[in-house]
Amino acid sequence: MLRHCESRFAEWRLPPSSTITTVAQELSRRRGRPIHLIPLALGADQPSGLSLTLPTMDVVAYEAETSRTHQEHIIAHELAHIMCGHTGSISIDENVARLVFPNLDPGLVREMLHRAGYGDEHELEAEIMASVILRRMNARPERAGPTPPAEVQEVLDRLEKTFFSDGDGS
Repeated sequence: MLRHCESRFAEWRLPPSSTITTVAQELSRRRGRPIHLIPLALGADQPSGLSLTLPTMDVVAYEAETSRTHQEHIIAHELAHIMCGHTGSISIDENVARLVFPNLDPGLVREMLHRAGYGDEHELEAEIMASVILRRMNARPERAGPTPPAEVQEVLDRLEKTFFSDGDGS
């Protein structure tokens, strides 16, 4: 599944310096419909993000009260559901329903969102695709220019390992 997700995302040819907003804009362009990223204070007892496919737009709501890194992960995960064509829903309470759709009856919103849930396979695929997106966004820039002296290169290597480590020490 990892190779499939990497291959699928590589077709987009986004530059490594892309942001999560760039990814959302490209997905919006490819789908021919707007994607709205909406920060909400969802609370600890609610999912940290959700995506809704509406007739004329897509909506990604994400937890506003968390770090930017966590927000990017949530958004990437929800965009991945959209990219992969997943349909489904999550369980939300009345307060969150009112935040997302203030002009609709919260009971109707909950009922609409309860129709179907993502299966484990869809969650796994979305999580892997989100990791691919984030890894691409955080890719190390290509080095250009002359090779620094050995003592400088050693310091640069340590800094690179510290700031660009992908979690396995590389």
